[in-house]
This record gives sequence, C-alpha cells and structure tokens, in this order.
Amino acid sequence: MRARDDFDDLRAERDMPTHYRNEPNRHAGLWKQIAIGIVVGYSVLGVISAVAWMIIARVMLGDLSITLP
Repeated sequence: MRARDDFDDLRAERDMPTHYRNEPNRHAGLWKQIAIGIVVGYSVLGVISAVAWMIIARVMLGDLSITLP
C-alpha cells in the first residue's frame, strides 16, 4: 500500500456547474463596445491623417523647411 499524500484529493473539474439558468448573456453589450471602438478609432485616424496632410501641404508650399544636420 502506498502512502497517501496531500495531492490525492485534487480534481481537475470544478464542483459547481458551469452554466446557470439565471445567468445573463455575457456578450450582451459587446456590440456597443465594438461600435464605440470603431467610431473612436476612425476619428483618431482621421485627426492623425488631417495633421499629416497639413504638414505635407506646408512642406509642398515651401512654408516649412526641413533641415538635416
């Protein structure tokens, strides 16, 4: 007979059920988060693009000069 150690009572599965009847849908607000992410991301990219085009326009018109050492 082998000696009993502390790890004999460990089990991989959980004792409680994984799904309950009254559990609300976990993904209920996910579409709102995706929509907000798209709107915010598009807005930030638009602002960055506008600033980049303003800098390019100034360089092309000669108002801004870039000097390299």
